Amino acid sequence: MATPRITIKALATLTLWGGFGLAAKAQPPALTVEQAFAAKPRQPGVSVPTPPADQLARYRVAPIPGQQAGSNMGYKVVDAQNRPVRQFVTYDNKNFNILSYYADGQEVYRETFPPSAAEPHSYRWLGANGGKWGIDRDKNGTIDEWAVISPEEVGQELLAAVIAKDPARLNALLPTDEDLKALRLPAAEAARIKEKAAGAAKRLAEAAAALNLSPEARFIHLEAGAPHATPGDSFGSPQDLTVHKNATVLIEDKGKTHFLQTGELLQVGRAWKVVEGPAAGHGAVTTDIPGGANAPVVTAATQELVNQLDALDKTANTLTTPEKQAEYHAKRVAILEQIVQKLPADKQADWVRLLIDSLAAGAEAGQPGNAAHKRLQELNHALAQNPKGPLAPYSAFRLLVAENGMALAAAKPGEIPAIQERWRAGLEGFINAYPQSEDAGEAVLRLAMAFEFTGKDGEAKAKEWYGRLVKNYAQHPQAAKAAGAVRRLDGEGQPLALQGPVLGGGQQFSAGQLAGKPVVVYYWASWSNSLREDAKKLGDLATAYGPKGLQIVTVNLDDDAKAAAEAARTVGLPGTHLHAPGGLDGSPLAAGYGVMVVPHLIVAGKDGKIVNRNAQLGTLDDEVKRLVQ
Repeated sequence: MATPRITIKALATLTLWGGFGLAAKAQPPALTVEQAFAAKPRQPGVSVPTPPADQLARYRVAPIPGQQAGSNMGYKVVDAQNRPVRQFVTYDNKNFNILSYYADGQEVYRETFPPSAAEPHSYRWLGANGGKWGIDRDKNGTIDEWAVISPEEVGQELLAAVIAKDPARLNALLPTDEDLKALRLPAAEAARIKEKAAGAAKRLAEAAAALNLSPEARFIHLEAGAPHATPGDSFGSPQDLTVHKNATVLIEDKGKTHFLQTGELLQVGRAWKVVEGPAAGHGAVTTDIPGGANAPVVTAATQELVNQLDALDKTANTLTTPEKQAEYHAKRVAILEQIVQKLPADKQADWVRLLIDSLAAGAEAGQPGNAAHKRLQELNHALAQNPKGPLAPYSAFRLLVAENGMALAAAKPGEIPAIQERWRAGLEGFINAYPQSEDAGEAVLRLAMAFEFTGKDGEAKAKEWYGRLVKNYAQHPQAAKAAGAVRRLDGEGQPLALQGPVLGGGQQFSAGQLAGKPVVVYYWASWSNSLREDAKKLGDLATAYGPKGLQIVTVNLDDDAKAAAEAARTVGLPGTHLHAPGGLDGSPLAAGYGVMVVPHLIVAGKDGKIVNRNAQLGTLDDEVKRLVQ
């Protein structure tokens, strides 16, 4: 693993060369719009907009001025609104060295190809594509080391390595000798990390065999908890030692949930490194890492109970009635209570979290005041005596959510407004009491949504809370979506900014292609109860007003493109269909306008500007009739 270390400062000075192999000229090689859009990202899974061939006339190539008068250092391709879509930069007028891709005028991906044999290629994921930065040392198109990567993206890469059984992909995540030297770790600690990393490939093979995931398995979420930091001055380093002792990747594969442990993660600069490699399972592991582990600890005294819990959990997918589910939760709580009691106080926290989760699920599945509800209230009261501890907010938030769910399930006619008011007040009280807790960002998101769903009267507060999520909880998975929600709430009178991949076609769509025509945008998912009825209404609109210029664009928010295509075909959904991976929670198409629920409708006029950001199918006919005149 001894490889020269690439620093962020050094990366920032890299120039991009040799990308196209074009002949040398006094000025940069000539570039047409067709050539520009023929360039595709070399890395898989990158979402960039590309217009269909019959729309290329809407784009033009513009030179990028150089330092000398009359010279240029490359070209940018701009759309009809003069926003950049592609950019090609050269430093020797021979080859394009920096290739940048844009969406809605923002750079979302960049490739860098230096001319020197000693300099690696690099790839950056930007904007809605993420924030990782990969280094390709042997220039074969495969990432050899990550210079920038978040824990969430590490989880995604680990899952991809497990699915493909690819030790090379795992190796790119491991710390190098240069990484350890940069941290100036004590010799014993550096040796421990190297020993752990040496066994990572074996752990990868074991995890892949145990999980046996299909190629369709998808990443849902990474649960990492708070990192563990040791000040650098305590061991003579200019950098602190920051680690996640463990983290869990939540996976969905063909309707079933799986878990993958990342093992210890180590921060080096702006990159998180995998120390020991992955393991199958949801955290019932022992640890020899100093300071404990974020995963629940199993001891000899609790091993048999943990085995019982694992056996019980394997029956969870077979429970089809509320009575069986209640019985399952009661059994799970009883086992967890015993595990907690058998552990010393400093090893109980992670098991208490699992206990809280089971109590909350059991409470919400029954009537207010049921046994699980009462026990959760008792536990919450006890934990609240230590408000600065992490378990107090963890318990408080789950009790709040469970009690709201119970209240809604038991609500009588006319009681919903009061329940919603209590929910908003409870969320705001939680945020004020625990602003730095791990659930604070989620509470802010739910509060913003709760205000938005009250209608026009709540929209100002909704924008305020969505904005607070973006500002104060930028690392929350839905922060980008919250920014999109603000954009949507302020959208009427603004140009419709929608672009993305066409479902099943490999082409890219942009709203600019529909200039001069009214547009209905329908956000949907295959599991929406109203899909079949909505498709019929949209089909009627297309039949009546399509000849007059109406355009229908549907945005699918399933994660599975095949399921989306089959659903659209089955119900006869009209229009151009867009799809990007990630589903309702993770798709950049959902984030663009912060779409929180489906179905959702946005309508734009012939001038390309939004006239209704929250249209309703029941009144859409009258609205479209006015727009096509």
